[in-house]
Amino acid sequence: MRRTLSTLQLTFLISIFAFGSPRTLKKTQSQAFEFTFENKTLRGSIERPNHLKSSAIVLIIPGYGKTNFMGGSYSKLRTRLVKSGLTVVFWDKMGCGNSEGEFHAQQPVENSALEAVAAIRKIREIKEEGSDKIGCWGISRAGWIVPLINEIYPIDFWISVSGTDDKENFGYLLKSNLIIEGKEEAEAERLYTAWKLGHRIFCTQGAIEDYQRAIQPLKTDSLCRKLFGYTTSTEITEEDRNDFLGAQKKFMSKGHFDDLSGLWVYINDFDKALSKINCPVLAMFGANDSQVDWRKTRELYNKTIGGNKNSELTVQVFEDCNHVLQKCITCGWKEDLSALNWQACDQYYETMESWLREYHIVE
Repeated sequence: MRRTLSTLQLTFLISIFAFGSPRTLKKTQSQAFEFTFENKTLRGSIERPNHLKSSAIVLIIPGYGKTNFMGGSYSKLRTRLVKSGLTVVFWDKMGCGNSEGEFHAQQPVENSALEAVAAIRKIREIKEEGSDKIGCWGISRAGWIVPLINEIYPIDFWISVSGTDDKENFGYLLKSNLIIEGKEEAEAERLYTAWKLGHRIFCTQGAIEDYQRAIQPLKTDSLCRKLFGYTTSTEITEEDRNDFLGAQKKFMSKGHFDDLSGLWVYINDFDKALSKINCPVLAMFGANDSQVDWRKTRELYNKTIGGNKNSELTVQVFEDCNHVLQKCITCGWKEDLSALNWQACDQYYETMESWLREYHIVE
């Protein structure tokens, strides 16, 4: 079932947070957290409401790239979630922070889901307060991971930020950012078409020579080189060939190429995975997201989660906001937002807090 936040409810609950409440005056209690996954010890923290009984536990599932929780990643989010009455659990990926192992940028989403399930089992093993109600907050790539977690360990709630549909999104990122940087629509489409041809060759076990010829328009475009790291070189070394074949093999080990869209599908039957989510879901998107085509994700969520009578879907779109739900000017992929002090969207935190209360996840 799909729902939107009641304006009256939202206004009332926002006023509580604006002027403060006894809960918001409490401090956070922190404790080291570690668990074993694939014979490696992953380390993070458990942050609890101090002197308050925790209502539930939320796992932070980050997006693509390295993590640095011990360096303060997601610190404001964590503080707000704890103040709302949740226990927050997080850990650094392998090879990041104090976690053992080697970081893998292309860690399969299925493996990331198993990693999170190992963390959940550890939470249950140590009988952490609130562990009878466990949910996830996840951003971007986590939009693939959380539904896979749910298939193994059914979750009790999900806050999805800039979630994904079933397909890769680099083509969308490329085209939208070219337009943001000043390309005319026709020129952006020409370059996108070149990328799409190269992508098809790469995804269907084509040769590196054919791939390089296909993406030549991107390699000779100064803006593409600046934004996406393409070079002007046409020479193909043995190292280039080996890297290409290795990347190709790894990329093709999961998912499949969709002829109709010309895109790679990361998770087969992803719609079925989403339809198995039997809990409240808050999906939040930035209207100017230049990395993920959030309109496609919203449509998919409405058809799956929104059509499930055992779930409740709430969708909130924030105007003038980017992929990570910060205020932005151009909202480009690499925009420097220091002038805006990296400020979150208006009502971003308040929307989460009011939703958590509306569904009695916190009191």
